[in-house]
Amino acid sequence: MKLSDVISSLAVVLLLAACTDPTIVGGSLLDQDKADVGFNDTLTIRATTITNDSIRTYSPFLSSQLNNFLFGAFNDPVFGKTTASIFAQVYPESRTPNFKNITLDSIVLILPYYSDGTYGTINQPFDMEVFRLAEALNENEEYFSNQDVPVDPMPLGSITATPSLDSLEFIDYNGAEPDTLNFAFFRVPLNLSLAEELIALDSSIYQSDSLFFNAFKGLKLHPGTDNAGMLGFDLASTRAGVYLFYRDSTGAARRFLYDFDPTPTVRFTQFEHDYSESRTAPFIDNPAKGDSLVFVQGMSGLDIKLEIPNVQNLKGVVINKAELEFYIASLEGDEPLAYLPTEQLILTAPNSEGEVVAIDDIEIILSRRLSLPEVFGGIPFEGSNGSPAVYRMNLTAHFQNVIDGVLGNTFYITPFRKAETASRVALYGAKHSQYSIKLKLAYTRL
Repeated sequence: MKLSDVISSLAVVLLLAACTDPTIVGGSLLDQDKADVGFNDTLTIRATTITNDSIRTYSPFLSSQLNNFLFGAFNDPVFGKTTASIFAQVYPESRTPNFKNITLDSIVLILPYYSDGTYGTINQPFDMEVFRLAEALNENEEYFSNQDVPVDPMPLGSITATPSLDSLEFIDYNGAEPDTLNFAFFRVPLNLSLAEELIALDSSIYQSDSLFFNAFKGLKLHPGTDNAGMLGFDLASTRAGVYLFYRDSTGAARRFLYDFDPTPTVRFTQFEHDYSESRTAPFIDNPAKGDSLVFVQGMSGLDIKLEIPNVQNLKGVVINKAELEFYIASLEGDEPLAYLPTEQLILTAPNSEGEVVAIDDIEIILSRRLSLPEVFGGIPFEGSNGSPAVYRMNLTAHFQNVIDGVLGNTFYITPFRKAETASRVALYGAKHSQYSIKLKLAYTRL
């Protein structure tokens, strides 16, 4: 199941101004209709934790490309281990560099952090190894989270450092005078032999995309230590890239940047999940276990499959409002303050062609430029009267189509922008004794 097309298409919408329109979610009924309204929250629900083969992490279409690139070998106390590596091409900022009579100083990789892109505990040493790609990438192809690219075995550089999200000083020698910048970044020194190779390239190579990418195919960033969190990098930042520092023929300090320009470079994330020793392992692909607990996770991790088998009993009714409700589970050994629950979950489902897409309600919200959290929901709310925090999702329009037989009765719960978040959440299952998953329906009998 490939959900990345759905998730990527929603990324811009959360930034739009919010307004509400109760009519799209089964708003207030007319007084004369109230006598015909019924309510039901006892429909049978089957819930199963499932895995994904892969998700798309690069598209040739700019609007579908990632913003946050996750990195690390994350040991989660509940969800097991996930390794996230980054594959990326870099591109010269100018087609006409002047490397005549220069003196090399250093070459470094600068990776600005993505705002709110990290997850878990990161105030510990992270190890990064940088390798050269041995195979070219193609900007016109899609790349998925289970793909690998061969690399040269000798690393171009490595570092073990404790990340800091505080701004650091960075002196940029791009102009006549040095410019002191302050931003949060991760810095990796690279071998000077790479700088020597890059300045020795013929000028014709810098003037051709294909020739440059053939000469220097790109980088793989690979984690070397296990950690209790994930880093997130903003490769689209104008400050991200490989900086070659040198002195020109006059002795003045200069730099040349090879950046991650979205056009024409390829950048994708590879995810590897290991649930073998995790708390989630007994629940994966086990519908019986889904009665008690289910799990959902970012990256290419776990999703929840929901089935509602008895919708035919509602045939002929008009749905005024359908709301899915599920509670966050409290698990022994978890660390809820370190591993916050996923901020935004969405619902997807197979359409009439069998392609898994956002449910109808989300499509309506997108078309009307409304706020996804305010109108659809999918964000955690504090529980009342001592109950756990709760998610609620509005699926009124979509569920009407299910009842009418236009669409099937299977849904999936997955994180918004799944490939860009390492967050996760455990939820109480379909038949939990106190906090079971419920589909709350208000409807009118015809």
